[in-house]
Amino acid sequence: MYGLVNAAVRGFVLKNFDEATWSRIHTRAGVDSEFVAMQTYDDDVTYGLVAAAHTELGLDVQAILRGFGQYWVSDVATASYADLMDKTGSGFVDFVKNLDHLHERIRVAFPNYQPPSFRVKEIDTSTVQIDYYSHRKGLIEFVHGLLQGLADHFNETIAIEHLPDDSHPMPCKRMLVTRGVKEASLG
Repeated sequence: MYGLVNAAVRGFVLKNFDEATWSRIHTRAGVDSEFVAMQTYDDDVTYGLVAAAHTELGLDVQAILRGFGQYWVSDVATASYADLMDKTGSGFVDFVKNLDHLHERIRVAFPNYQPPSFRVKEIDTSTVQIDYYSHRKGLIEFVHGLLQGLADHFNETIAIEHLPDDSHPMPCKRMLVTRGVKEASLG
């Protein structure tokens, strides 16, 4: 992953906790405190930061990843990629349908970028099926947080149901998103 992701993990911790907490997390993970945004880092650096945050904060990994996903939209994407965000969609469903196009535009700036892919199917006026494809494992909760962050960005409420992998024939993580419903929080 690129350093900007790890830098955002740092920003997430600093926003929600403090410098001392970040120091304990990056030290436990065995990584530097700062990251070069355009430099590639092994995915294990990011996974290590999440594991260290889990241990240091005593929070569930799901909650950390979801919180980070929401932070990514509210604090990173809207600040650093506002123009791209504005051009990707005018509402939640429209935006999610265009995520692959957004990732293609980002690919220009990031060599060797391997983005996830999304397939969106509108089931009815309030339900959307989202299939998430990625070569990276274990990030579905981050995507969940991203979707929650996008819903917040577009002033919508959503609830997300993760469908078991064996309930569909596709090689992806499948979610049903119900719009107009507030999701219960973790924990």
